[in-house]
Amino acid sequence: MTPTTKVLALCGSLRSKSSNKGLLRYAQANAPEGMSIEIADLASIPFYNADITEVPPAVTQLLAQFANADAFILGGPEYNYSISPALKNAIDWASRAPNNALLGGKAAAIMGA
Repeated sequence: MTPTTKVLALCGSLRSKSSNKGLLRYAQANAPEGMSIEIADLASIPFYNADITEVPPAVTQLLAQFANADAFILGGPEYNYSISPALKNAIDWASRAPNNALLGGKAAAIMGA
């Protein structure tokens, strides 16, 4: 059995018919053999706030997806000369893990439509 590289794809646009989300779905459907791409749902992720003492279930699921991933695809529109708030927020949640364990040492690609 061939090992599978698990890729987590995050879209900075929350619209279901977003061109960037469509691009990620295309990548998912056309992933090469030995690669699986899972697209995270960022629509219900609350803004990161250090005062939140109980991590919401949607965030717990997202963090598990980050932990399971070998690599990431970040897809999204340019937003005010930067990345979109939804994508930045997801990265903020993941970057709070001790020693940056959810992000550190993993490959990432950036793409946009």
